[in-house]
Amino acid sequence: MFDRIRRRKPDALDIETQRRHQEMREMWQRMPLPTPAVAPEGTRPSEPVAEVDDFLPPALRVPSHDQVAGRMMPWLRPLVLDGEIVTCPACGTYRDWIIVSTRDEIWLRCRAGHEQQEKRLDTAWYNRHSGPADSTHATFEDCPRHLGH
Repeated sequence: MFDRIRRRKPDALDIETQRRHQEMREMWQRMPLPTPAVAPEGTRPSEPVAEVDDFLPPALRVPSHDQVAGRMMPWLRPLVLDGEIVTCPACGTYRDWIIVSTRDEIWLRCRAGHEQQEKRLDTAWYNRHSGPADSTHATFEDCPRHLGH
């Protein structure tokens, strides 16, 4: 079987491919090697350039994760975890939550202001389901007010 492969006549495509590869090899051999850039003799190094703060102005900067105590998002529909609808133990509410992510913990806050920690959720779940932050607030009370609670 291998004898038949070796005895096989090369087809036109193989010959053309080999010819192009050979041309590429020859072209690379003819190309000069790049020379490092050298400053002309008698020139001095330039004076240091003053640094300019070209970053966004402080009013437009978004705080980093270590500057924010936590994040919140509204969750208007019922929250179903492990096939069970989560309800508030104090008032029985099962929808219209504020989900708070702080210090690697997830807390649920109902419209009445009752809070409960939800151990079945983690920060990765929060990040998957939350959108971009539309505002930042100085106090915790300003956040629920902004979200309509």
